[in-house]
Amino acid sequence: MLKRLDIQRGVFSDAYQSFTIDDQQVIYILKENTTAITRGVAVMVADTGIPIAGQEGFTALADELNKIGWVTILLPAPETGFIPAIAQDATNTEDETAEAAADVADVADVADVADVADDDTAAPIPSAPVEDVDISKSAVTTIDDQAFLQHEQQLISLLQAVLEKSQEYPGFFLVISKGTSAAWLSKIYAEKQLDIPDAFVAISPYWPDRKHNMRLPEWIANTPMPVLDLYSGWDNGWAQKTVALREIAAIKALKLQYRQRELLGFNMHLQQNAYIGKEIYGWISHMGW
Repeated sequence: MLKRLDIQRGVFSDAYQSFTIDDQQVIYILKENTTAITRGVAVMVADTGIPIAGQEGFTALADELNKIGWVTILLPAPETGFIPAIAQDATNTEDETAEAAADVADVADVADVADVADDDTAAPIPSAPVEDVDISKSAVTTIDDQAFLQHEQQLISLLQAVLEKSQEYPGFFLVISKGTSAAWLSKIYAEKQLDIPDAFVAISPYWPDRKHNMRLPEWIANTPMPVLDLYSGWDNGWAQKTVALREIAAIKALKLQYRQRELLGFNMHLQQNAYIGKEIYGWISHMGW
């Protein structure tokens, strides 16, 4: 709701459109190509939490693709949050520690009174039990299973809705996504839960969850469409962890039309999006589009 209001306040009313999914209005931004010939539709889904009209999103990249014949549709990623599995345990431990500290304080007060009455009979103050919180679990899993499936289903519904919109235009159907959205779509397409696009661009895919993140190379390798796998030195640790593994999995799977490329240069939105646009143009030209 708040994200939709942010978009409505950030752009003019004629600059965005909407469709209804599960009785909820979803706003998207459609930009038509500026060339005489339309190559197709490029659907773009940024990382979770990134506004579609902001610099961190795909607005600049959409402008680059419009120049080479693509109709672009910018979609907001689902907002289902990532719930740390250890959060509840840590909260319980903090409560127990606080209670223990309060008990110690009470004992200390009683001991002070006893000191005033009789120093020789003062009882030693027991020390508070110190409990070590095992935070190592946060490196294993941070996504609640129910939230994971809910996010996945929301993303499927979103792509199904935009697929109908894309049929209004001729040409190819290209999907571009980044971060967690790229990871989820890799899994969805590998499991054939959606109609397969003509090509898929995954930019710095990752999950902040070891169990799922380590399966990401397998899912990317099993996708049936051509994949352009982009990464950079500014990716977070989760994305960097699987860079080499993604390429190895694709080679072992004998995946056709798989290309992995590193994004070089400065980590600036305009420059990097121009770089990504050129990488996409070179890749699709190589495939004969």
